[in-house]
Amino acid sequence: MSLDTGEKTERYTIQSIDKALDLIELLAEHGTLSLIELTEKLEQPKSSTYRIILTLENRGFISRSDEDGKYCLGYKQLMLTRNLLERNTLRSAALQEMKKLSDRYGDTVNLGVLLDGQVLYVEIIESTHPLRMTDSIGSRSPFHATAIGKAIASRMSDDAVRELAGSYGLPVITPSTISTEAGLLEELGRIREQGYALDDEEIVEGARCVAAPVLDLHGRPVGAISLSGAMHRFKEELLPEISAQIVEAALAVSRKLGYVPPN
Repeated sequence: MSLDTGEKTERYTIQSIDKALDLIELLAEHGTLSLIELTEKLEQPKSSTYRIILTLENRGFISRSDEDGKYCLGYKQLMLTRNLLERNTLRSAALQEMKKLSDRYGDTVNLGVLLDGQVLYVEIIESTHPLRMTDSIGSRSPFHATAIGKAIASRMSDDAVRELAGSYGLPVITPSTISTEAGLLEELGRIREQGYALDDEEIVEGARCVAAPVLDLHGRPVGAISLSGAMHRFKEELLPEISAQIVEAALAVSRKLGYVPPN
């Protein structure tokens, strides 16, 4: 008798490891939590939570504050993140092109990937201007409200985008945020035609962002590069030139990853 994917996952999952990873993700999301708070969110006995905490604490994955007794991520996370960033092929391939954009415009240059319905920023070169975007490496933003997220989604099928929207929703962040499936699919159609995505005050009022997708050797979207800053530095008359530079940078990175554009 064969098992479907769901049955296999449930049968072979080690529950204690699953709960330990849930605990790490909770601390990553909330910053600090007490034993009681972790127990409630994990929905398991206090004694079981405490055993997981002790194990993770002994290995350096979490630590306990002497001031309030709450738990947070430990320094082991920094080591793992550093190693991941150093070995990340996408990041290595993108850095040179990102620096060129930063030197040319002085605005914030971002490299992001899609993870669990959100854009995860894996590299950022900050703006040299006083008014700048506040994202940091490791931070996340909803895919439908960001130029990076929409750029990546534009290279996905409509069914895959519908699945993302259904699973994670399309929350309204600003009055300009696209919050309907039909509106998002229409926007993605425009992005496919023009080759780049715009975020017009959809996640931060007064800010605009331009992004283009990065593709692997199979033509699949593995991330996107964006340039973001205050609206007055991204005026309509400047968008054709800016977007062309972003598309060129993303294509250069894609080529480094083995992508060959169609003739």
